[in-house]
Amino acid sequence: MIIDVIPTLKELTPQKVYGKTAIVLDIFRCTSSIVTALANGCKEVIPVSSPGEAYIIGAKYSRNSYLLAGETNGVKIPDFDLGNSPPEFKGNQVRGKKIILATTNGTSAIKLSKPAKHVLIGSFLNINAVCSYALTNHKDVIIICAGNGGSIALEDVMAAGGYVTVLRKYCQDIRFGELARTFYYLFNYFQDSLDHILSTSRSGINLQKLGYGQDLEFCLQKNKYNIVPILKQNSIKLTSNSILYQKLY
Repeated sequence: MIIDVIPTLKELTPQKVYGKTAIVLDIFRCTSSIVTALANGCKEVIPVSSPGEAYIIGAKYSRNSYLLAGETNGVKIPDFDLGNSPPEFKGNQVRGKKIILATTNGTSAIKLSKPAKHVLIGSFLNINAVCSYALTNHKDVIIICAGNGGSIALEDVMAAGGYVTVLRKYCQDIRFGELARTFYYLFNYFQDSLDHILSTSRSGINLQKLGYGQDLEFCLQKNKYNIVPILKQNSIKLTSNSILYQKLY
């Protein structure tokens, strides 16, 4: 089994993901919000590329059955019900609802990953569960970093290294692509100071300036949830055959 990483959306092509198990990461904050929403009982998350698309999709459903959520350049979209801050997705808000989600980078990464055989939604919050499930597919794994406007995002790089680390703990018979190997070593060198490093990263500083500093601590929690969100057609739901995953990290 080969594991590799796509560092930004600019490098994401159908050929690189086709037939593989893709794990999509947008740590600050899209995939962390999706994981939190589904853990708190939302029915499904529908990723869209723009606010306009969100309104079009929403028009297909009764208004009390869904919530519009998302951000543009980190800021909550006007007239949407929720932004893209994981703590917003509380059970009393999202339980039983569809969430139509538009974000600057993460939802585009998810949609572009559709040629993969399996598309899993990852974060630090559910790292063990996703890694364990990915290996049951017996496919090469490609970790997709949403990045930031076509550039590398340090939080996604570190999370990718964390995923490679956990996958290797589950399965020793793994071959690394060059980026997977690089991010593996970076993560293992810096893992004890992730909070400081990522709070002073470009994305971390921007979130704090926008008033979302609490999201950093939330998104960096490891294994808060034991769930595996998976994209089927145009909807993200929890896997129906969830199992208890071994704690490795």
